Amino acid sequence: MPTRWRPALRAATWGLAACIAVAMLMPAQTIPQPGGSDKLHHMLAFGALSVPAAMLYPGRALGVVLCVIVFGGALELIQPLTGRFAEGADLIADGIGALAGVGIGLMLNRILAARTGP
Repeated sequence: MPTRWRPALRAATWGLAACIAVAMLMPAQTIPQPGGSDKLHHMLAFGALSVPAAMLYPGRALGVVLCVIVFGGALELIQPLTGRFAEGADLIADGIGALAGVGIGLMLNRILAARTGP
């Protein structure tokens, strides 16, 4: 991956983490009710978070997955303080999304490496 992309990938990772934290910690009364499954939303959010992180640290894919899952778990533990419920199924969905996102991030790194050369 070209080094010029690293700042953008860092910003994307931190920006997505901040957006996810805000969305997961909003009081239940203020949350818009989007269509679709709550678990699907968890998978998509944590998958999106994992893509730029995996691109930044391709040699630490397992570490990225674990960090994303720990982040999701911490948010689940904090949620009851905001009038929401912590759910183990949400954490499982976070993990599935993290695994998928890391896989996508690693594939994107390979594609970019093939296009830009060594």
